[in-house]
Amino acid sequence: MSTTEMMARPTAPGSRFDLFNLPDAYYRDPAPFYKALRDNEPLLWNSDGSVLLTRYDDVKAVWRDLSGRVNRAEAYAKKFGEGPLLEHHTSSMLFRDPPDHDRLRDIVNPFFTPSSIERLRTAVREIVERLIEEVREKREIDFVAEFSSRIPIQVICDIFGVPRSDGPLIRDLGAQVLFPLNPAVSAEAIAAGHEATRKFKDYLSEHFNYWRRQPVEDMPTNIISALVAAEKRGNPPISEVEMAHMCILVLNGGHETTTNLIGLSTLALMKHPDQMALLAKEPSVIGPGVEECLRYTTPLQLQGRRTTQEVQVPSGTIPADTEVIFAQVSANRDERVFADPDRLQLTRQPNAHLAFGAGIHVCLGRPLARMEAAEALPALARHFPSMQLIDEPVFARSARFRGIQSMRVRLY
Repeated sequence: MSTTEMMARPTAPGSRFDLFNLPDAYYRDPAPFYKALRDNEPLLWNSDGSVLLTRYDDVKAVWRDLSGRVNRAEAYAKKFGEGPLLEHHTSSMLFRDPPDHDRLRDIVNPFFTPSSIERLRTAVREIVERLIEEVREKREIDFVAEFSSRIPIQVICDIFGVPRSDGPLIRDLGAQVLFPLNPAVSAEAIAAGHEATRKFKDYLSEHFNYWRRQPVEDMPTNIISALVAAEKRGNPPISEVEMAHMCILVLNGGHETTTNLIGLSTLALMKHPDQMALLAKEPSVIGPGVEECLRYTTPLQLQGRRTTQEVQVPSGTIPADTEVIFAQVSANRDERVFADPDRLQLTRQPNAHLAFGAGIHVCLGRPLARMEAAEALPALARHFPSMQLIDEPVFARSARFRGIQSMRVRLY
């Protein structure tokens, strides 16, 4: 072991923070835990040999380093064992390095350009207004079940060309596929992930076969038809395994984090009534406001890379062949970059948050997430400016994805 590695890998870290055994308080609010790490142990070595980065400049430095790999086949084989779940988390675009990543992304990217997303705005606005009318007379609702979870899943079903009525099935299967990505998961959760991935693939196979029977579209109208067109043409080449896992990845990404963004942002607005009032009075602040909600909530909390060479970051040195976990949720609350970071300020500028990641793996669906939040949040503030919590929300017990499972609110 080199002198650099000896310095970089403390054998007895002073912090008691354990990413593999998180306390209940973490799920309610991770911010205090990450502040302590930023101040005292910005490079935290975990029990599995990975390193957790919590400061903004450290996270950004590793993202800028193009030598890192996202492929985790070896680590995931040990964690998941053989089966559909392992196949997904090693075959999907998210866990592929160039050139495979670029080949796969190019097929679906046209559906997520700003101009493509803008064409969906009217449909999203109609969904939002219809849901508001549905809940208006109830006065007391579960915000997640009756509002925030219902917008993104309907929109992503439209983009894929599958029935909106399949949304609940897609949402339930997706949750079981995603949960095993957390640092610590049970054997039961992994088994459920394998089974959910198998069912997801069977579901998608039916839709692939339908489009295989149709003439190839010059301008594919949905993602599944675009994938089948690429398969038929062989340009770019794509296998059925890659097609299935592209769909699972984008279907999950297209609703999970946006559902959480809308729910967490609404909670933040209720806890910052001055900002709720500002949004109700001046809906035009939603431009910078969405960016602030992304910074403040950061629904995707953790991401990772594996170094292929030694990397120097402001807080220290990371050896080659090290699993690096980025706490972008912490980077977005770093007081070294953001003034008063624990306060929601819809007009905050500049706001160079890292909620969508950076580099070639930057979130594909970021224009869609921004647009959906920009439609939902001002409408809520306009119709229910005095909305209140009835009791404390129930947060998802997930380290990787921050979200709310249930949130009972009273509408005013």
